[in-house]
Amino acid sequence: MQFGSFPLCGAAALAILSAAGGAPAVSGPAMAATQPLMWQQIARARVLCLVSSDVPADHRALQDALCARVRAMAAEGAPVPVEPVGFGDPAVLEPDSVTLLVHASVQPDGDGRLLIFSIRPFRPARPDAAELFSAAPRAVRLSGPALPGPELDSALAAALTQTLPWKMGN
Repeated sequence: MQFGSFPLCGAAALAILSAAGGAPAVSGPAMAATQPLMWQQIARARVLCLVSSDVPADHRALQDALCARVRAMAAEGAPVPVEPVGFGDPAVLEPDSVTLLVHASVQPDGDGRLLIFSIRPFRPARPDAAELFSAAPRAVRLSGPALPGPELDSALAAALTQTLPWKMGN
């Protein structure tokens, strides 16, 4: 390591960083215990869903059911309340909350339909903590007008585990 034009050993570098109020980069288990900036000092989490469907008549029912399912699963083990929120609700902009944006689309797939969704956290009060990428999009086959059971729950659980800090250890 080199500080200015003087080479330093590791111990001396730590001493200088400590005296200057800096901190060395941390990796490994200590880093894993640190909560991401997005989730620091929140008082609640919200869930906002948007479902587009190839059958316009069923998109609202699918949207409500998906949002209720995500809210219930996100609330399991949550250190803060998890509440649904609607479009245009100013609660989405509250500085002490994170909103899970659940975006889904139902598309024809052969003789059936496919529900494709993604979940991304949104916290406008902390632009320094913005997450450009979150859980990978997932797809689940629909066999009828209602949401499927275990297949969807498994896909939602995987997405929430990649998104929520309180699910990451599970």
